[in-house]
Amino acid sequence: MSSWSSNAQNGWVKNKNSFYAQASLSTFSSNKYYSTSGQLFDSGSTYQSNALLVYGEYGITDRFTGVLSVPLLMLNQFSTTETVAGVGNLQLGIKYNLLKSFPLALSVDFDIPTDDGVNFANSKTPNSLGMIDQINLPTSDGEFNVWTTLAASQSMVGGKLFATVYGGVNFRTKSFSHQWKSGMELGYLFYNKFYLIGKLGVQGKIGSEEKITSSFLFGEGTKFTSFGITGMYNINKHWKIVASYTDYSDFIIARKNIYDGAALSLGVALEY
Repeated sequence: MSSWSSNAQNGWVKNKNSFYAQASLSTFSSNKYYSTSGQLFDSGSTYQSNALLVYGEYGITDRFTGVLSVPLLMLNQFSTTETVAGVGNLQLGIKYNLLKSFPLALSVDFDIPTDDGVNFANSKTPNSLGMIDQINLPTSDGEFNVWTTLAASQSMVGGKLFATVYGGVNFRTKSFSHQWKSGMELGYLFYNKFYLIGKLGVQGKIGSEEKITSSFLFGEGTKFTSFGITGMYNINKHWKIVASYTDYSDFIIARKNIYDGAALSLGVALEY
């Protein structure tokens, strides 16, 4: 799976004893699939995934921030199968402010599997032989990862406008290919209430050799260009509503081993 949370892709850290917590619901569905060779196919049935995600940051010191991201519940299915449920990979990390005078942060995130990567879904109807087929739709890939990310940010216009650039590497185990990522974000605060943030990112794999053949849910050989927009509305000083739209294209890196479609999420956040 090797997913990485976009929340922490910036150069800022939390002040000591301050925190940010967010719970969100996300959904994705598509019947268009880009193969490992980059060809687009109609998969014949629609893949759908829904998730409840909890994310948090806590200021351990003024320079160290702890990060936690947990998909508490993931529901995977095809239109031709039953739904399977499980907990996604737990991501536990630390973020360090390298410079006191500038928001430049180094993050190390440990992506910890919550099961062995096996979670079979039964087909809804028997095949031509009268048997029920099964397909593996894991919610955790059963494999340990370490994401290392460097991010720099800058605010302008009295703090209303901000920009971020970042890059990182994912070291994977169990013969999966290592990955890299990079991207940028640009945001603006309207009426001191509403943040609008545009995002552009790319992900690729390190090396040309395919080390393992597996489901797209394991992320082996997955490449993409992602773009999206996030809106955050400040209800008051502490409570926020957050909504995101993320889609994928071939703009910088062509898509491989990934379904074609947009992901939507809606959540609530608390900050102190």
